[in-house]
Amino acid sequence: MRTRKPFLIFWPAYFDSKRSRSNGRRIAKNLAIEKVTTNEILQAAVKLSYPAEKESNYKYSRTWWDDPGRVVINTQGKKKSKVLLEIAKEIRRIRGSK
Repeated sequence: MRTRKPFLIFWPAYFDSKRSRSNGRRIAKNLAIEKVTTNEILQAAVKLSYPAEKESNYKYSRTWWDDPGRVVINTQGKKKSKVLLEIAKEIRRIRGSK
């Protein structure tokens, strides 16, 4: 079992532009992205040099009927809010280059 200290959990709902803050979005509307997948979060974390792991057997409690999974990232002591912004910007960069 992993220790919880350096690891933080990131759900796709945190980045979803279709959600309100009360429904789980954690970043500003202008940085939010539509239909984010766990694979995109994982890819962005790896590009930013964070050790990350996708866990697909978990459900976000606010949308228990949806089954998106989650990404566990070793943030190396950084605050979650800072890492959320970094990942959102990286996902936008990745999508823009496709």
